[in-house]
Amino acid sequence: MVEICDNKKITAEELIEVFVHSGIKRPVHDQARMKRMLNNANILYTAWDNAKLVGVLRGVSDMSYCTFVSDLAVLKSYQKQGVGAKLLATLRKNQGEDISTVLISAPTASSFYPKVGFEQVENAFKKQRRY
Repeated sequence: MVEICDNKKITAEELIEVFVHSGIKRPVHDQARMKRMLNNANILYTAWDNAKLVGVLRGVSDMSYCTFVSDLAVLKSYQKQGVGAKLLATLRKNQGEDISTVLISAPTASSFYPKVGFEQVENAFKKQRRY
């Protein structure tokens, strides 16, 4: 049984492990950047199978109007078992319905989000980073 935690700190190394084994594309070879990504996020939900970290939801929020989910990553061996859905549901439950949840989906994950209640929007914009 996977447990979702919203108060458990993880290391940059643990975050990198989840990213590497989830298929999500992140700058995992730049440990300093990964550490900044982790330290500067004010939203961090983790999924645990006993002592094993199996998923991460990381983002930023003003805790009043909007939360941006920067990362939703689940180990490949735990994907399609509801872990990502549980991470998102826990975030939504804890934040309430007055806070919008926004994210940019990887093309390979775009069919997942409508299944967990997200609507696709056409009025979003971005300036792509160099990576």
